[in-house]
Amino acid sequence: MSTPGTTTPDAALRRVIYVSHAVADPAQPMEAVIGSILDAARRNNARTGVTGALLYSQRRFAQVLEGPPAAVERIFETIQCDLRHDHVTVLEVSSPATRAFGDWSMAFAGDIKAAPGDIHPAAPSERVLAILQQAIRNTEAATA
Repeated sequence: MSTPGTTTPDAALRRVIYVSHAVADPAQPMEAVIGSILDAARRNNARTGVTGALLYSQRRFAQVLEGPPAAVERIFETIQCDLRHDHVTVLEVSSPATRAFGDWSMAFAGDIKAAPGDIHPAAPSERVLAILQQAIRNTEAATA
């Protein structure tokens, strides 16, 4: 059996990339909201073999989920129903050969202070941005 960060040639892998707009209760700081999201994501993703990264900037989320197709689909369905954000826009659904975020159950990068240990080095944010840029190019090409 492979670990969450690895794939074998016959292992099915799904990647979903989406963006959304944060909807927060003004009484609750975004740091607490994101801390709650990260805690749940890391716990659930580790259990189901899903990896990925969350980027938060200027009240916008961008997230990459990757893992077994059924697990990614279940998690994404839950995410779509989450009232902490709206305007969920899928940028890409693909079946990559390898994971981009195999080392993290849920990496985080953003423009807010998060709890110690929540912010990873620049590499995850650079990967998220590169993957999002490619997804946007793919979306633009498909709609041209």
